[in-house]
Amino acid sequence: MDPTTIANAQRLIQLIDCMRANQPRSPLFQQLGEWGLSMSHLRLLGLLAPDRELSMRELAEALGITPPSLTALTRRLVQNGLVERRSHPDDSRITLLALSEAGRKLHRDLETERLGQMTRLLAGLSHAEQQLFLDLLERAMRT
Repeated sequence: MDPTTIANAQRLIQLIDCMRANQPRSPLFQQLGEWGLSMSHLRLLGLLAPDRELSMRELAEALGITPPSLTALTRRLVQNGLVERRSHPDDSRITLLALSEAGRKLHRDLETERLGQMTRLLAGLSHAEQQLFLDLLERAMRT
């Protein structure tokens, strides 16, 4: 990598860290911490939202983790009443996971909060600048 790209990457890291530090920690995210939920737990909730039922195998593949790791990940979600385990209607060997009503509500609330945070972030830019920023970010992510 060239020195300019490295310097810009360091600047990006600093900006992301600053963005995270300046976001007020909401009661909702504090609750997630108290429940011991990580970003992996939130990704799993997102895969099941709003009303999908997926097998343990499908979820493990989507998350890129092993089935035993998924079992450990889902345990906390089940204990907190956010996810329900169900038997597959045609094959009792298959366990399906789905969001409980509490899990759907949590996911909706998290999405609302995240949308508010991103709206505040973009509000300082004109519509044209927002579009340019998003287009450049998408292009950078494709490389």
